[in-house]
Amino acid sequence: MKTIVCLKQVPSVSELKFDHQKRTLIREGVRNEINPFDRRAITFAVEAKNRYGGEVIAMTMGPPQAKDALVEAMAMGADRSLHLLDKAFAGSDTLATARALSMAIRSEAPFDMVLCGKYSVDAETGHIGPEVAEILRIAHVSGAIKVELNGKLDRAIAKVETDYGSQRIQTAFPVLITAAERLLKPYSPTQDELETAKTKPYRIIRAVDLSVDQSQFGIQGSPTSVSEIYSIETKRKCRLIEGTANQQVEELTNILLDSGLFTHWKGQAEERISIPESRNVSNSSPFCVVAEIAQRKVRSVTYELLGRAHQLSTKLESELCTIILGDTSLPEDEIRKLATYGADSICTVRISGLESYSSDAYASALVQAVKRLKPFAVIAGSTSFGRDFMPRAAAHLELGMTSDCIGLELNEKGQLVQLKPAFGGNIVAPIISRTTPQFATIRPGMFRPAEPNYHRKAQITEIETNGITPLSHVIEERIQTVADATRLDDAEVIVAAGAGIGGPRNLDSIQELATVLNAPLATTRKTVDLGWFPSQLQVGLTGKSVAPQLYFAIAIRGAFNHMVGLGRVKTIVAINKDPNAPIFKNCDYGIIGDYAEIVPLLAKEFREARMKFSGHQGRT
Repeated sequence: MKTIVCLKQVPSVSELKFDHQKRTLIREGVRNEINPFDRRAITFAVEAKNRYGGEVIAMTMGPPQAKDALVEAMAMGADRSLHLLDKAFAGSDTLATARALSMAIRSEAPFDMVLCGKYSVDAETGHIGPEVAEILRIAHVSGAIKVELNGKLDRAIAKVETDYGSQRIQTAFPVLITAAERLLKPYSPTQDELETAKTKPYRIIRAVDLSVDQSQFGIQGSPTSVSEIYSIETKRKCRLIEGTANQQVEELTNILLDSGLFTHWKGQAEERISIPESRNVSNSSPFCVVAEIAQRKVRSVTYELLGRAHQLSTKLESELCTIILGDTSLPEDEIRKLATYGADSICTVRISGLESYSSDAYASALVQAVKRLKPFAVIAGSTSFGRDFMPRAAAHLELGMTSDCIGLELNEKGQLVQLKPAFGGNIVAPIISRTTPQFATIRPGMFRPAEPNYHRKAQITEIETNGITPLSHVIEERIQTVADATRLDDAEVIVAAGAGIGGPRNLDSIQELATVLNAPLATTRKTVDLGWFPSQLQVGLTGKSVAPQLYFAIAIRGAFNHMVGLGRVKTIVAINKDPNAPIFKNCDYGIIGDYAEIVPLLAKEFREARMKFSGHQGRT
């Protein structure tokens, strides 16, 4: 079995700093390392080779120092390495990178598997893998946590985590698989293995070795560009509340009530988006939102995207179109509801013969819809669904794409400016694409839905696709009843519990606090690894990013990996009995004390306060 592992050398995100005057990242003195997800891909490839035989090839595209990452990969068990090293590759965006990697992979054909990480922790794009798969015209699986290979080595069944539970996906070889954090524990090579690896075959590949057309690479071959970067570092108050437990709880309660808990948050502009019954449309290129369907209902992120898309399409004088892919089970009232939230037209795209989700089939269907509709932009939620098929469609159409955006704007030229966070949320890069339509996925919870207008109706059309043969398909889907998972998208208050609670048996008081606040539960990577919580509730670098008004971090130490998921939280309250816990340097209000004593008192105070404010309009 021949496996090619695409890896990336990244700076240690926790060590990066931002120069506010020069608006640049300070890389001096920052360690470089193999992207953590890629390390899992290498380990899996080597374990498969040890079991089934064959060869593992490590590949990267990067500057000369990236050779260190390839040497480490060979120390981990890869047999040889390929280094795409040329000034012609400099400045490549995701599409140009995927194009170069695909050409190099083709030169190694035939191959069985291509592996890479789920995403890189610096740029956090997550769509190199699906784009490479589309260019190679092979199946792909995003974020595998388990992979089963059959004895003939001609197909694989991969288990992936979704926002709703998990899926088992069957695919024929060759296949590209991106490795999730929980696929397996990465191997750490010894010093002797690192020394031996320096003698293994290492080959440099220049741009001319891939194509005589150098315009496909680097800045020239990149449809997207970054105009500038700026920091979004949030300065916290870091105020510790002193006194007895009762005094601490009383003071914190008063602070939060004064901030608007149970009424309206101070400083929060109540942006209300109203939609007229009809609009003037003079632009023939529609603004398209791809709907996300879960359990025969439209997911809330779709309404959020429609709200912002309505504002932008109004400025463009474009029609706002909602695209529904594949799902034929959506009730009519759910389809009509899209119109009340802004859709001028609804386009259902049927995929004949497809009974379950297939990333490549959905991408192909979207491609056919785009060619028919000729839109200005196509956006979807940055969810396990949107991140899976959108990159494939963009690669097929050779379009620029921005993933995981936190904002969309129009500049003076009428171009869509996509605000993309990177490096653990420390910076934001405004990205512009010179290709049309412009593709983007947006984090849930970034926009407010419009006020529904129940008098609106939308024109409904259907596109019947043709010639689509799925390369992969879901053979089993398990929906975990984790209501809090999707509530995290747009919650105004979140209650998070860490390993310091001692175990799930101690959750009662925390659950009571969450119930009083009408808040979903969240957690850290460690508690998920311990099996105390489902992975859908994990917040942090390898989990979700959240943006509530108020976040309770209970018995959470505050490690960097968790805190990068809290960059957009307005107010963080930390409760921890360890006075040296890092969380106290990254919170707004902190209580040093035992959560088992503090949390029940808080729940009692908030319950009484909520009853007093029951006459106010608000979340409760």
